[in-house]
Amino acid sequence: MLLILSDQFDIHADVVQSKLEACGVDFFRLNLDKESLQATILTYDGVNWTICSQFGELKLEHVRQVWLRRAFVEVALEDSQSLDPDFQIWRAEWNKTLSGMYLDLASVPWLNPLRETFRAENKYEQMRLARKLGLKLPETLVSNDKNRLKRFAVEHDEVALKLMSQELYVGEDGSVKGIFVNKLAPSDFDQFGECSENPVVLQKYIPKQFEVRYTVVGADHHVCRIDSQLSQRTEVDWRRYDIPRTPHTPIEPPTVVRSKVTELMEHLGLEFGALDFIVTNSDEWYFLEINPVGQWLWIEDLTGLPISDSVANWIIQHVASP
Repeated sequence: MLLILSDQFDIHADVVQSKLEACGVDFFRLNLDKESLQATILTYDGVNWTICSQFGELKLEHVRQVWLRRAFVEVALEDSQSLDPDFQIWRAEWNKTLSGMYLDLASVPWLNPLRETFRAENKYEQMRLARKLGLKLPETLVSNDKNRLKRFAVEHDEVALKLMSQELYVGEDGSVKGIFVNKLAPSDFDQFGECSENPVVLQKYIPKQFEVRYTVVGADHHVCRIDSQLSQRTEVDWRRYDIPRTPHTPIEPPTVVRSKVTELMEHLGLEFGALDFIVTNSDEWYFLEINPVGQWLWIEDLTGLPISDSVANWIIQHVASP
């Protein structure tokens, strides 16, 4: 039995699930969004775990494999900012219970293992390993020292400001907002406080020829060129999406890049990863980051790269024996 850890809104899980159904794979999907968990009954008697939901009943002892899309309770932005103590207790107890349950699944194959996923999500660890393995990275400074930040910006003329977290927030107009990569000049740091600011991440801004979304599933490498420089909206960060004006094309990566990506995946203990690169006008590849639970469906839809097939095939090939 495959246990899918996801949420009811995860269309990536929907697509792979349909492929698994066609192959006769038995699975149980545990959706970790608030609404689904409120309709889920979980029982642990000190030895055995049982979960009952709209998908039926699962005895944890029957699980032979786990596909990790979400690990803990997923809530809407307004709920994440709720100060209601009852909700805070509800969420915390679910997460502690899930943590305990996962320990009893440590001996079966995971895509990806939970511990390795959390380690790999740390962008400082990503940078350390990528640099050690010989991948090129933009020159980087992390600091909350205004003078250091400004000197770095002066040295490089233009810098890219990044966030290590990908948190969303509610704007003054009530809309949900995120902060993407932004290009800054030295004068922009005049507004930075002298003290009490959080550390920020600056990287030397490197002009791009195009960007790359590089998805790895086991031994399968699916590499997509994103022509982000064809649109003013996406020229700094393709996640500002302008799909009609930014062609997505399957490409073959340089042999040396493919080899180093494979090494990075092995060092991080991952079987799945969504990596981002920029490629310069002189065809140099710069590593930016890796997401161990990244999205891929829009790449598949635009290019035909069979990423969902790779995920389904990996699951089918890695079922643990009873």
